[in-house]
Amino acid sequence: MKSYKASNFLNVIDKYAKRQRANIIEEIKSQEEAALRKAEAEIMEDAEALINKELINMKNKVSIEVSRKELEERKKISRRRKEIMKDMFKECHKRLLEFTLSEDYKQFLKQYSSEISRVLTGDTGLFVKEEDLKYEKTIKEGFGKPCKIYAAKDILIGGIRGYSLSKKIIADETLDAKLKEQEDWAAENFGILLV
Repeated sequence: MKSYKASNFLNVIDKYAKRQRANIIEEIKSQEEAALRKAEAEIMEDAEALINKELINMKNKVSIEVSRKELEERKKISRRRKEIMKDMFKECHKRLLEFTLSEDYKQFLKQYSSEISRVLTGDTGLFVKEEDLKYEKTIKEGFGKPCKIYAAKDILIGGIRGYSLSKKIIADETLDAKLKEQEDWAAENFGILLV
């Protein structure tokens, strides 16, 4: 009987040891799984942080590139706009010069001298480009008062500029000044300097 009890006792101890062993193995597996999940979570966090960092870097690079390209395109448009405006004013200059060679130009000078005479009185000098001195009689006729006519080297297109010595007033009816006014208007309204 003793051997039966001893055998039974050993069986109970063996079963207990096996259960304990199974519990320990189960606990180790559980701890390993928890450690593995924790490590996976940390790796995923690190990977996500790295991906986000790379995405931010890529977005920044793309944003910088887009800004650079946009600036280049704006500069191209601005240069093209300036070229168009320059071409337009060159064409205007050319057509105004052609106008000064027409028959209508003589009437134009007479009309402008008349307008200047309304503003300027007394000792008045009228200035025209050298080629327009041939219209002296027409200009004086339009002015309607005594005046002197001089050639001005700075009048390149045409028209008349009057100056009253007594009033210290200038009346500028030159085509040069009118074209310049239009260039200034374009610069002010479109932000384009044609110089």
